Amino acid sequence: MLKLYFLLYYEFFKIGIFAIGGGYAALPFLYFIQSKYNWFSVDELTNMIAVSNITPGPIGINMATYTGYTTAGVIGSLIATCAIESAPFIFSITIMKVYDKFKSCSAVNAVFNGLRPASCALLSAIGLQLLYKTCVTQNPFVIDYKAVILFVILMIPFSFMKKQPLMAIIAGALGGIILNQL
Repeated sequence: MLKLYFLLYYEFFKIGIFAIGGGYAALPFLYFIQSKYNWFSVDELTNMIAVSNITPGPIGINMATYTGYTTAGVIGSLIATCAIESAPFIFSITIMKVYDKFKSCSAVNAVFNGLRPASCALLSAIGLQLLYKTCVTQNPFVIDYKAVILFVILMIPFSFMKKQPLMAIIAGALGGIILNQL
C-alpha cells in the first residue's frame, strides 16, 4: 500500500508540474494514467470530468481527489490532492522571486508563447479521444447517434455564447434523460 501512495504522489506531482493551463490541461495526463495503471476506466474518467465540473473548487484538484479516493481511499485522495498542488506552489514561490528580473526577457516570453499552443493541442487531442470513446462503441463498431445528437445540440450554443460550464452539464444531463426516453 505504501508503494501505491508513493506512486500516486509521483504521478500527480508530475501532473502538477506539466499541466500548465488549468485543470483541463491535466486530462492528457489522466488519460495516460488510465492506460498505464488502470486505476479508473475511460468511462470513469468521463464521469470524473463531469463531477469535477459540478463540484466546488478547481477542476484539477477535484479530479486528483476523485482519483486518489477511488484508488486508495481517503489517504489516497489526500496524497493525490497534495501532490498536484505541490509543484505549482513551489513554482509560484520561485517565479514570484525571479519574474520581475526576467519579465522583459524575450526567451521567457517565447517560452510562455510556446506553452499556450502546446496546452491547446493536448486539450484538443484528449477532447477528440473522449468524444470518440463517448460516441462510438468498438465491439461491434457502432455510432451512438443519441450521444452524437446531444453533442451537436450542446456544442452549437455553447460554442458561440459565453455560458457557464455548469449550464452545459445541466443541459447535458437533461438531454441525456430526454434522449434516453426516446
